Amino acid sequence: MCPDALRELRDATRGTLAEVIGRTPVALLDHPHYFNAGDHLIYSGTLAYLGALGCSVDYVCAPHTYDADLLERRVPTGPILLQGGGNFGDRWPMHQRFRERVVADFPHRRIVHLPQSFDFTDEEALRATRAVYEKHPDLTILIRDRRGTERAADAFPTADVRFCPDLAFGAVVAPPADPVTDVVVLARRDAEAVDRPPTLRPSEEQVDWSLGLSANAQWWTSAALEAAAWRVPGLRRPAYPLARAAMDLRTALNLDAACARLGRGRVVVTDRLHGGVLAALLGRPVFLVDNVNKKVSAIHRDYLGSLPDVTLATDFADAMDRARARVAAGVRS
Repeated sequence: MCPDALRELRDATRGTLAEVIGRTPVALLDHPHYFNAGDHLIYSGTLAYLGALGCSVDYVCAPHTYDADLLERRVPTGPILLQGGGNFGDRWPMHQRFRERVVADFPHRRIVHLPQSFDFTDEEALRATRAVYEKHPDLTILIRDRRGTERAADAFPTADVRFCPDLAFGAVVAPPADPVTDVVVLARRDAEAVDRPPTLRPSEEQVDWSLGLSANAQWWTSAALEAAAWRVPGLRRPAYPLARAAMDLRTALNLDAACARLGRGRVVVTDRLHGGVLAALLGRPVFLVDNVNKKVSAIHRDYLGSLPDVTLATDFADAMDRARARVAAGVRS
């Protein structure tokens, strides 16, 4: 990766975050309690940006461990931040309902949606969200692509809507090990997938976000202990430091596994946005395939495509042809 391109992207992001957050204690809500390493990459990048701004992150929670009273005790002033990503809208309703609950619970606090993609397809769902958001006097919504920023500004006229690059680019990852296979294909298997990879050759392998046996055991052990403590309201306050450590552990487990998987390939092919971001951070050439809501192509158009060795293909077949040609020509990364 070109250090200058990444530096410029990070500088622009820090500038926007400094304007809307400042240097202050913050609460960061919606920690990813699942195996999507892309969202953990965003969380890691978010902590790095906030640290660079001089913000102390004094409360973190997942939707199922949210406690409004504990938030107020730990962060009595300063903005409440909602994790960025790709679940702002009606495609992933659990996360959207959680955001609306927080907005309704804290009309007296500044709330900042960290960079998301705007993904409403149901007009009734959009009206319901707008009805909640219009009641909040100090709501900022950051959108991670420019077309989505225009749509969100039209949809939420009472909020402060701004463009801000995805926070995953703030993450710092260790250099990968030497590659052991030609092409690693990271392919979605969820509601955002629109294409499937072709048959792979022996020197290619397909993966998705997941953990190995040891990391999986650590994940579920930490999650179980955290959940047990949260079932007893009187334990939540004293147990919070351990819960925060458990969340950070699960993020580290996810990112270590993701880096190891993508690092195996000389070239990466993926329809996961953050598969592409992580491959770029690791210095691997990557060929992207768009997903169902076009967030991959939107962010590639706005800034991801300005980084070297990040190419948008028309579909998986095209991406594989390009990746194989790159391997045949000799990969330098």
